[in-house]
Formats: sequence, C-alpha cells, structure tokens
Amino acid sequence: MTRKFAMITVVLILAVTIVIVSCAPKAEPVAPADFYKGKTIDFVIPHSPGGINDSIAHTIASYLSRDTGATVVVTNREGASGLEGINYLYKAKPDGLTLGVTTLSVFVPNKVLNEPAAMYEIENFSYIMSIGYRLQHFIVSSEGPYQSVADLQAAKDLKIGGSSPSGAMALGGFTITRLLGLDAKVVTGFKAETDRALAVKRGEIIGYVTTIPGAKASLDAGMVKPMFVLATERDPLAPDVPAITELVNLTGEDLDLVKLWETAFASSNLFVASPGIPEDRLAFLRDLANQWVQDEGFREEINVISGHEVQDREYISGEEVTKAMLDTAASLGRFQAIFAELIEKYRA
Repeated sequence: MTRKFAMITVVLILAVTIVIVSCAPKAEPVAPADFYKGKTIDFVIPHSPGGINDSIAHTIASYLSRDTGATVVVTNREGASGLEGINYLYKAKPDGLTLGVTTLSVFVPNKVLNEPAAMYEIENFSYIMSIGYRLQHFIVSSEGPYQSVADLQAAKDLKIGGSSPSGAMALGGFTITRLLGLDAKVVTGFKAETDRALAVKRGEIIGYVTTIPGAKASLDAGMVKPMFVLATERDPLAPDVPAITELVNLTGEDLDLVKLWETAFASSNLFVASPGIPEDRLAFLRDLANQWVQDEGFREEINVISGHEVQDREYISGEEVTKAMLDTAASLGRFQAIFAELIEKYRA
C-alpha cells in the first residue's frame, strides 16, 4: 500500500510540474540591438596590417563598436594569402559575433582556381555590405621597350609578374597572355608593390596586374604606368587609360573572361558574417551599414583611406552582394575549367 501511494505521489508531482512549466511565461526573443550590447565581437581581417583593405576594415570595426555597444576585438589572420582568415570566418559559430572584412579579388579567385585549402563556399556567407570598386590594370614600365599591345605581341619569351599562385595578379597574367596571344609565362613570388615595380624597371618582368590605388606609390614615382584596364569600359580612376576591348577585338569566351574581371575579380571590400546567422541579426547589421553610408564622417574616412571620392554606386547593400555572389557561384565551374587550362599552359 505504501509503495502504491508513493508511486501515485510521484505521478502527481510530475503532472503538477508539467502544468507549471507549460503555464510559465516564455522568454521573449532578444532584439538584435540588445543582443550585441556588452558582448564581444571577434572581427577578423584576412590581410596583413597596413594598406587600404586593413584600414577600411578598422574603420568598419570602429563604427560597429560605436553603434552596437559591443567590444570589437580586431585580429589579422593573413596566413595562406588570406585563406586562414576566410576559413575561420566561414567555420565560426553562426551567432553573429564573428564578423570580418575580406576583398573580392582574394575571395573569389581561390574558388575559381578550385584551391583545395579554400574550405568555404562563396554563396553561403552572410553578406552585410561591399565598399569600393577598383578595376584591375596591366601595369608596365614607363620607359621600357613595351609601350603598346603590338610591342608585346611581337616579343618572345616574356615574363609577367604575380604574387601568389592563386591570387588575382597571377590570374590576370594568365588572362592577358591568352587574350593578347602572347609568348609569355607568369612568374609568382612578387609580394610587395615595390618589389613588382622594381622588377619591371630592371626588366625581370614586363608588367603585372593590379589596381590604380594598389600601384599608387609606383605610379606617383613615375616608375610604371597602366597600359590598359582589364574591363570593357574605362576606369573612372584612370579615364585616359583604354579598356582592353578598345585595343583588341574580343568575342565569345574571351569577352566573358573580361566581364568576369570587371565584376567578380574587381577589388572591393566585403563586410561579412559567418554563414547562417539569425536573420534578424543580419538585418540589423545591414541596417547599420546602410546608416554608415549616409554618414558624412564615415564617407570621409573611407575617401581618405581610398585616396579618392568613393561613389554612391561603390557602396553595395548586403542583399545586392548576395545576389551577385549567387550568380558568380553558378558560373564557377565554367571558369574553373578555363583557368585550369591557362595555368597548365602559362605558369612558369
């Protein structure tokens, strides 16, 4: 009897507990603005300290701290040409507390080359904003023997400089060799702008691919000059420099390659979060980014870092960036095959 009574008592207690729990008021979801207050944001920069990309990232981190009430801890994870930082961002806990800034011209080429160490998919990141739009130019000696496309096409055994084998500079060299039909190979290992410019001046390489801001010091010193921009239209930053399509007639796959360079391979700064963060937190961060774009102080800081006035069209919303990345991801297979062939033929 006692045992039976004990069992009944346990059942009653469990029943009462269930009723109490079910009737208890449920916790309200925390609004993103409140979620970030007092938290710590791990802010990753997959580049070495210094330079345009790092400075823009630090500016974003400063405004992020101001407007969220969070402590923003900035870390440069530049290993493996930026792959260490990008992979870290991709694999981070999707709570919106791991954010970072990378560049389009690093982010996409790794996937175009099907780099095995690139453990991310570009279509999966949570995109908050993109800043800047810097086209890639072919830079040559100001006084060297190669002053025109015709000079290049008439020469033999040329060498074009690159940084890392999977970087935009090397891919640019492969692309130009194909488009112009050059007798050339791409040599990598020229890490700094001064190294590349001096190599051109000494005649070790005929040129390299980079942006106008990226080559600014060498251009200002008169060591090098842009021969053409790798695009279908001229660059507003260098309106006197012709587009490659003005110098050679390109159609079909060759023209598609040039269009790839003026979209997915242009240099811009991508403000991203790890994949899968809550939609309300992503929307909150995008709203903050949109507010910064309207902030004169923020715009002026970006202009000073960039060395020119960044236009409205260069501030791209997270929604627009997401669409562009989905489109790029859909075409990756085709361009992977093209570049695999170019690397086989033109890598030194």
